[in-house]
Amino acid sequence: MLTKPPPHPQIEVAGEVLTLLPQRAVYWARQRMLLVADAHFGKAARFRMHGVPIPRGTTDDNLDVLDTLLDNHAIDRIVFLGDLMHGRIARDAPTFERLGSWCAQRRGVALELIMGNHDRHAGALPSALSITVHSEPYRIGPFALCHHPATLDDAYVLAGHLHPVIRLYGRGLGRVQAPCFVFGPRAAVLPAFGAFTGGFRIARQPADRIWVVAGEQVLRLPG
Repeated sequence: MLTKPPPHPQIEVAGEVLTLLPQRAVYWARQRMLLVADAHFGKAARFRMHGVPIPRGTTDDNLDVLDTLLDNHAIDRIVFLGDLMHGRIARDAPTFERLGSWCAQRRGVALELIMGNHDRHAGALPSALSITVHSEPYRIGPFALCHHPATLDDAYVLAGHLHPVIRLYGRGLGRVQAPCFVFGPRAAVLPAFGAFTGGFRIARQPADRIWVVAGEQVLRLPG
């Protein structure tokens, strides 16, 4: 018997309602927008180029997750909050071929990128991907969409870059690290979306609201 997954938490930020998804993304229903940080397409391929035996398939895994989100939510726009690409790779590399094929299949969805530090190193995206690139901060409604976390006087910042994880302790668990969403008083940081990205352990600040990704659930951390 199939069981219905638990509802995803919705939080109010700057007067808007955001849904935190276990796929490590944010859904802004009023704008029909999906926010994704730090996909790092091509990272595994870069490692393999340097002799590190990384399994193939991370690009397909990431795109499959995006397909699932598009199938399950009303999404007109996907905004990548920087580091869509990990680094410079050949334009005829399998990563770009697979990404190009996916973009062509999703022509009805506007794809946008806030330029991140790895994107600058990777160079200009092929025009065939039809991804619109913005400099940070890119303002929409009460939000400033950025790659690098920052604080602004006139907008609430939604950013990536840090790949936040938090260390959890529990009986029978020992010490584990889990990706998390971090919402501070003036800015939020999304967890890294990519399947092969690693994480940076954050130090929780007193005013932070933290939601931990735990399998198919997103759970509020007490405190």
